[in-house]
Amino acid sequence: MSYIDLLQTLQDWPYEPDKISVRKILGTDDAVRIQMRVELGILQMEAEGRPDGSRPHGCDSLLDYHLKRLAKHQERNGTALGFGLSRQEASAVRIEASLYYRRYIAYFVLEEFESVLRDTKHSLDIFDLCREHAADAEDRVVLEEFRAYVLMMHARAQAYHALEEGQGASALAHVNRGILDIRAHFELQGHSETAEESEELKILRGLALEIRGKVPPDNVTVARKALRAAIEQERFEEAAKLRDELRNLSVRRRRTG
Repeated sequence: MSYIDLLQTLQDWPYEPDKISVRKILGTDDAVRIQMRVELGILQMEAEGRPDGSRPHGCDSLLDYHLKRLAKHQERNGTALGFGLSRQEASAVRIEASLYYRRYIAYFVLEEFESVLRDTKHSLDIFDLCREHAADAEDRVVLEEFRAYVLMMHARAQAYHALEEGQGASALAHVNRGILDIRAHFELQGHSETAEESEELKILRGLALEIRGKVPPDNVTVARKALRAAIEQERFEEAAKLRDELRNLSVRRRRTG
């Protein structure tokens, strides 16, 4: 077996400590892959599916495998009661979440926000799976300290994607929904008094200010049109967020006369 010395590759792509360096490459099999330069080398990830390219138990991911197990359990028993992840299974899905974390950071740097949405949702679904079904109490809570960060990244990706589509009101609605979701998370954790000082909320509030500068002056009219379009196109999740934003805009309009 022969091995390839990566020295020249690493020298051609030097590590920059204050920068997240990411690029896309075309593999020898013509598949697109993502590379991230780190201090000790290069991380390579698959662009689709599980980032490490594996198919655990023949499924796209461990999350997919366990959700199928859960669905079968519910079909047999009529309830999710009795279904659980062992300590080993919970540890394995946490590792999977870390793989998706690296990739959604890479996609965020590449400004491919739909892919960020896909991977942050995958991570949040893992968090939910562990919180609701891990057999061990510690496994049910260990990921919760990272939930606010993933919610923030998910909201940012939604907002930037909406801005790319020219939907300023929708972008603002996504940010405001993210703020509400993070506040609800801190409240559930018993930390509502410190929520407003969290970096996640500071980032989203700053993004909201940035977006408001890009939204046309008559925000209420724009939001109403966006809401009608979302309902007509059966984008109900977005419609719910737009209703929240429209409510906030109407309150601000009344306050300012």
